Order: sequence, then structure tokens, then C-alpha cells
Amino acid sequence: MNSNLLVVKSNSLIDARYKLNVQAQKLLLACLGKVDSRPETQPAKEITLTASEFSELMGIDMKNAHRELYKAVDLLFKSTITLYEGGEETELYWIQEKGKKLKGEGAIRLIWSDRVLKYICQLKGDFTKYRLRNIASLQSAHSIRIYEILMRFNSTGARVIHLDEFKSSLGIADKYPLFKDLNKRVIKPSIEELNLRSDLIIEYETIKNGRNVTALAFTFKQNKQMKMDI
Repeated sequence: MNSNLLVVKSNSLIDARYKLNVQAQKLLLACLGKVDSRPETQPAKEITLTASEFSELMGIDMKNAHRELYKAVDLLFKSTITLYEGGEETELYWIQEKGKKLKGEGAIRLIWSDRVLKYICQLKGDFTKYRLRNIASLQSAHSIRIYEILMRFNSTGARVIHLDEFKSSLGIADKYPLFKDLNKRVIKPSIEELNLRSDLIIEYETIKNGRNVTALAFTFKQNKQMKMDI
């Protein structure tokens, strides 16, 4: 299996609001890694992923890979995405029907919903891409989403994001009303994990209005040592 697979998402999808646990996110990204997003290709509506592929791509112990794969595909079926385009809010499903568990083959097959295809296939511009291997060893769903919302601004290596938008992107808009709790439980551990396990070196500062933290200012760059090790 190619460990150099690219994940490509429309920026509308990067900016969307959704919440998936870490294994469901890894399943989603492994399947996206198998989609050819180039404009000249036909949309890949159906994707099959084996437990051995899931294990190899995402560093999951093979003895747990089947169970984790089947649990993740069930969760993906129940999950929605909220997108904002043209001033309107739209809620979509990732997949069209419940993913099939091909137990004799130790695999799953899923069918993307028609509405999601436009955000992952035949993309001509306004998209974000990164190597699947760069998030494969992350253990936190928050870390994966923070990686994505930063890579959206990879060309500048900096992003300022309003706190409400940040929490919404991570699917935690209704949690951690106190910034100190958000910082302790989400931001700080995620950045520490990303600096340790991804290809980015990240720093962040808070932006305040009076005493209240209203935004986060991230700066990031490629970890050259990590790139050499891969």
C-alpha cells in the first residue's frame, strides 16, 4: 500500500463543522487517500478498504484493525457535516448508505453521498492537500482537525482563527466555555502531539479583547528532521 497517499479536500470541507472520533477520522482520510481528485478523472463514488490497508496506513495494530474498521464505518454512517457556502448553512451525510462489512475479505465498502462528491472529486482549485502519512500516528481527533485547518494556510505558515470558529471546526462549540479549560484539554495537548508526531512545528499565541481570549494566532513550519525520517 502506498504510504505516500494524498488527502485532498475542498476548502469548504476543511472549514466545515463535524465531529468524528479518531478512528472514524482515520477511516475517512484513508478512503479519501484512495480518491483521485484531479479534474480530468471520473468521481470515485465507491471505495473499498481492507483491514490490512487500514492497519498499514494508520499504524493500527492488525489484531484490532478489523474491529476498529467496522466500528468506524458504522460511526461514519451516522455522522453529518455542516458546511457554510454563499451565506447558507447546509448539512450533509458523508456516505449514502450504511457501509458494507465484507467479513470474508476483512474489508469495508462505502459509497460517498452525491452531495459530498463535489468536495472531494474533480477539484480545480480552492482545496487543501497533505500526505496521509503525516497524520497517521496521531492519537487525537482534535489533533487531526487542527492539522487540517492549519494546512489550509500552508502557503503562508500562519493562521489567525476566531475562537468560536476554532471550536466549531473541532465540533466542540458547546464545550469548554472557559478558555483555560479549552487550552488545557484541547489546544495544548493537541499542539504537543502535532509537534511530536506530525511533520509540522507549531506555535500559538492568544489574542484578547480586554481579559477575554477571542482568537488564536498560529505559526507553523515543516519539521525538516521529520521529513528526512519519512
